[in-house]
Amino acid sequence: MAETAREDGPDFICIGLQKAGTQWLYDQLQFHPDFWMTPIKELNFFFPQFQNGSAVLAAQRFHANPKKIKKVNLRRLKDGVRPLEKPDLVFFEIVYDMINKTRDMDDYARLFSPKGQLLSGDVTPRFSVLDGETVQALADRFPRTKVILMLRDPVERAWSHWRMVISRGQIPAEAEQDAPSLRRFFRRPFNRSLSYPTEIAKRWRDAFGEDRFHFFFLDEVTSDPASVRERFISLLGGDPSKSSFLDPGYNRKAKPFVSSRTEPVQRLMRHLFEAERKACAETFGGPAREWLNAPY
Repeated sequence: MAETAREDGPDFICIGLQKAGTQWLYDQLQFHPDFWMTPIKELNFFFPQFQNGSAVLAAQRFHANPKKIKKVNLRRLKDGVRPLEKPDLVFFEIVYDMINKTRDMDDYARLFSPKGQLLSGDVTPRFSVLDGETVQALADRFPRTKVILMLRDPVERAWSHWRMVISRGQIPAEAEQDAPSLRRFFRRPFNRSLSYPTEIAKRWRDAFGEDRFHFFFLDEVTSDPASVRERFISLLGGDPSKSSFLDPGYNRKAKPFVSSRTEPVQRLMRHLFEAERKACAETFGGPAREWLNAPY
């Protein structure tokens, strides 16, 4: 008797946090034989960014010239990304069909149809800021989908976010230690909403329920990546004994450089995140309790 396809849509959604190990998770799963991961991380399906994002741009290129796959695959392997195969080209055709069209939950489900019998999911940190109505609609449309939240000390996550936008030239480098500039940055609604994991957790847990909402700590990925990888893959329904062809400790975004913070910046960080650190310790326990005594 032929096997039936898995339930449509994603088997899991990783909603972030941004700068909390989501690239590590995507890399561990994209090479695992039990998973088909969309060839583009961070689809941003429910945001305007989808229309001019990486998935749409790639879909347009492949639609115009399908023979580019060999050249693209050489570059992907060099960059540590798995090569494209037939299901990925099907994915890009599905994306191409959605360009400049009104999209709904069924369209979102279609993005994962190339998975066949494999597990699949969406790793989009921006989903952490989705409004409650959309989160509930996701929970209702995909009743078996699990939600994964990656956690990091709010102070260190915010600082990494700040330094990322500086490294991209979006903010002048000389503003790094300027407390007023930093304050303005985290007053922006989007940046603020990324920075308070207890609020994010409540919104998603309320919609998906305790049994479908799960969280992991970047602290544990750093200290014992093999154990976290095993727990992740087991939770999602895969076989952790199968190789991902990557060392569990591989993290392409890990940066050894640590930038110190001036006293005015430390005071601002304390003002912004002291209460949230305490709330995280109470809500999540585990490594979050250690954040209370970490420097600002």
